[in-house]
Amino acid sequence: MSSVLVLNIDYTPLEVISWRDAIEKLLMGKVEVVERYADRVVRSPSIEVVLPAVVRLVTGYARRKVRLSRKHVIERDAYTCQYCGLRPRRACGSPRLEVLTIDHVVPRAQARAGWVTVPWSGERVRVTSWENVLTACEDCNTTKADRTPSQAGLRMRKRPRAPSPVDIARMSILRYDIPDEWKDYLPQDSPWRAYWESELED
Repeated sequence: MSSVLVLNIDYTPLEVISWRDAIEKLLMGKVEVVERYADRVVRSPSIEVVLPAVVRLVTGYARRKVRLSRKHVIERDAYTCQYCGLRPRRACGSPRLEVLTIDHVVPRAQARAGWVTVPWSGERVRVTSWENVLTACEDCNTTKADRTPSQAGLRMRKRPRAPSPVDIARMSILRYDIPDEWKDYLPQDSPWRAYWESELED
């Protein structure tokens, strides 16, 4: 039916949940309604509730962590090859995940006992870590092979890193079509605000 944007106690976007979860949290007093879907109602035999579009936590400041996985790396990188910028889409607009791969920036072949040193900071990290993996299209990954980007003549669009709270919220939000009711709660300087506006222009 409809998804609900959850704001942290300080009104920053936190995640997206189902309308059922939002109603449950509302009835338990964990959230308050900030914005409603004017044309969507949930009915039971005894009550009628206008569906919430945006809710805010009323107690405590929530922090979320994201497990390192293929899905989450691709979401962090906004379904975009971090070498050539390709963002493959189907006719319906959804990402073509089958042409996106996960690349180890410093390849496994160059690891020592499971560790690598990333060239941009000199930091030693696990070979499979947020700081050493990124999204690459099949062509770029094949071109790069068992080399670093500089050895393969490729340039990274951005350095990989563990998702920040802003990244985590964006990763949650970008899975959904963004309704008008959410727009005022996506800050002007946030990465997903530009995404929201560019989708409208398309």
